[in-house]
Parts: sequence; C-alpha cells; structure tokens
Amino acid sequence: MKRENLAPWFGFLFGLFLACSLALFFKESPVHVLKIVTTSFLNSKYDFGLTLFYTTCLIFAGLSFAIPMKAGLFHIGSEGQLTISATIAAIIGVSFNANTFTGLAAIFIITILTGMLSALIIALLKFYRKAHEVVVAIMLNFVFAALSTWVTVNHFQNTASQNPETGLILDAYQIFKNDPIKNYFEQSPVSSFFVLAIIFCILLRWLESKTLFFQVIKSYGANPAANKRFGFSELKILTSVMLMAGFFSAFIGLTEVLGNSFQYKIGFSPSYGFLGIAVALLARQNFIGLIGSSFLIALLHKGASDLDLETQFLTRDFSRVLQALIIFSVAASYYVFTYRKRKESN
Repeated sequence: MKRENLAPWFGFLFGLFLACSLALFFKESPVHVLKIVTTSFLNSKYDFGLTLFYTTCLIFAGLSFAIPMKAGLFHIGSEGQLTISATIAAIIGVSFNANTFTGLAAIFIITILTGMLSALIIALLKFYRKAHEVVVAIMLNFVFAALSTWVTVNHFQNTASQNPETGLILDAYQIFKNDPIKNYFEQSPVSSFFVLAIIFCILLRWLESKTLFFQVIKSYGANPAANKRFGFSELKILTSVMLMAGFFSAFIGLTEVLGNSFQYKIGFSPSYGFLGIAVALLARQNFIGLIGSSFLIALLHKGASDLDLETQFLTRDFSRVLQALIIFSVAASYYVFTYRKRKESN
C-alpha cells in the first residue's frame, strides 16, 4: 500500500493518542479512557443501535464532503445545510396535514430540495464571483443556523417544552417508530435510514467505476485547466457536485426528524458536518470505505459521550476535544505526506 494512502490513519491514531494523553492532566488513566471510548457501544443493544445511528449520519456527512472533494472542493457547509433541512422537515411535518403518503412525499421532496439549493449557493458564488468555497460555506453555516433558530423559537416553538425545539411532527408521519431495525435495537435512534445510507455508498461506488460523469469530476479535481480544454463545463461540474452534497446533507436532517426525535431540536447535531470531513479523509473518498470510517468515528463519539458516567473528572464535552484533535490530525497528515512526496519528487 502506498505511504500516502496510510497518511490519514497515521493522523487518526496520532489524534486519538493526543486526546487520550490529555486525560493525564485530569488525573485519569489514558488506557481507561481509551477502553471507554472504544468499547462502550457493546454495553447493550441500545448502545449499539445508537452507534449505528451516529454511523448513518456520518455516512451521509462523509458523502457530502467526499463528492465535492473529488472535484477539488473543500466542502465544510454540510453543517448549515443539515440544519436548515432538518428545520424544513420538521416545519412541514408539523403544519402540513395530509395522508401519510402525500405528507411523507412532501417532507422528503421539499427537504431534499432545501439541502440541494442551500449547497448550490456555494457553487454559484464560486463560479460567478470566484469566492472561495470554504469562506462561503462558513458564512452560510451561521446564516442557516440563525435562520433556523429564529423560525423555530418565534413561529414553531413547542409550547409543551422550555427547550428550543419545534413540536412533534404529526402522528401519521411517525412511521419509523415501528421500524424493525429500531425495534431490534430496543427503540434506539437507528432506523432504516442506516440501510439506505449503505445502499447509497454501494450505488455511488458502482457509478464511479462505470460512468464518465465521475471520471470528469475527478479529472477536474486533478487539473481544472486541462479539464476545461477538453470542453467540459466548469459550471456543470461545480453545480453537480454541490447539488449532490446538499442532497446527502438533507438526509441527515431527515434521519433526525423522521427517524429519531420526530421534531427539530436546536443543536441536535454534534457537528456531523465537520466529523464528515474526518470520515471522508480516513476513507480517502472511497464510497465503500466511508462505511467503515463512519462506524469508527461513531463508536469513538458514542464512547466519549459516556465519559461523564465512567470517569471522575472528564465529561461528555471531552468528545468535542476528541473530534477536534482527530479532524486536525487527519487533515494535517494529508499536508505532511503530500509535502514530503512533492519534496522527494523535486
């Protein structure tokens, strides 16, 4: 295996080592912390199901990052897109009274369109105004978060709760309450969206190997100037990859609203959009590899969330430290190995 293919895994292990080493400053054993974060998902069926729920969301987040990455775009706007998509899904579910099929169809279609259009803004500003996708995405994340909060608190606030959240979607749309996967895992948040996420990964892997479309995307990512000389439309490529990114971001919102809480809760995402970066980089944008890397990050997130119960001084907030160190280390490993490769080639 090429050294650069192992780069993200070196970064992952280094980030995990740093996170566990920090436990020493809180008089906790790094070995004990490592054991908790890597094995807590085995405590019960519910815990395993919760880990699979995180895996589902991370697969969608990983796809949202991996596809634009193949075109050379560093897409960090998934967090804002999943937020506004979840808000729209909950609003429709609360206010649109129709039969089950019509209502669910409306929720799926409008939510997906919301995610796609919110991502399309990034592509259009990059093409027409030459704005960097990272800057635009960061600003849109704040805009969508603020908009979702304002709409929820001022117009769709759940009157039966003091928490900032919408009311529950109508009973007719809560079909995933009886999901066989959810029932098997003791009513944990996981649902059939997990199966759908795996199907998407397999389908995309097949399309990548069989269609010209993905080859054009990768050629653009490798050399945009050469790609344009062959007559391929830059606008078409940018809009296509960002529409697909928004499509998968929207499914995170659907997974939460239709498969878990049946409402929109402000702050429901533990930074799925940013964790998706680590997921995609670990898998090196391989669509099948995303399944394994998503599960790995999910079990670490699940384990870190249990630290306040299993340790004396650490809390579940340590999971954010773990996430940050892993994302930083994985991203840095790409630069280090790429820099060394270029230096050796010169």
